Amino acid sequence: MAIIISHSALINDSTTDDQDGISYDALWETLLRKAEHPVDYVAQISECRIVERYPDGFLREAVFFGKDIVRERVTPRRDQWRIDFEVMDDPRFTAVINELDQDPEGRFRYTVSVVLSERSAKRITEVEGLLAETDAGVLETARQTAETLRKVTLDTAAA
Repeated sequence: MAIIISHSALINDSTTDDQDGISYDALWETLLRKAEHPVDYVAQISECRIVERYPDGFLREAVFFGKDIVRERVTPRRDQWRIDFEVMDDPRFTAVINELDQDPEGRFRYTVSVVLSERSAKRITEVEGLLAETDAGVLETARQTAETLRKVTLDTAAA
């Protein structure tokens, strides 16, 4: 049984934000920096190093919550405006996907999708409240990441 939890958050509001510097290309560069240097973007990651580079991506080791070392095969897919993180050795997740898109009003949106392992999927359906708690965590991650992408992209454009 596979469970995927996915949430999106707006990066900008084209009707009120100053749009200088926010474009697909600028956001893509920020998303790539986030993948390579997540400590600057993701509060749960305290350390990260790139172990190996491939023609289509890289392997990284990230330390979550100061103790859990997780290896991830990271594959940027610019043609799809997404970055796939294949989780190699975490018992909770098998993949994480980061995506960018734009709505008809010109607003950019960030989406994070988390694919739970079979073990986690089974547990999440058995433990009361765990699905709601996990879902809320993914939603908060989407909101925080969208805000960080916006801020860093605008700061970079202004520099």
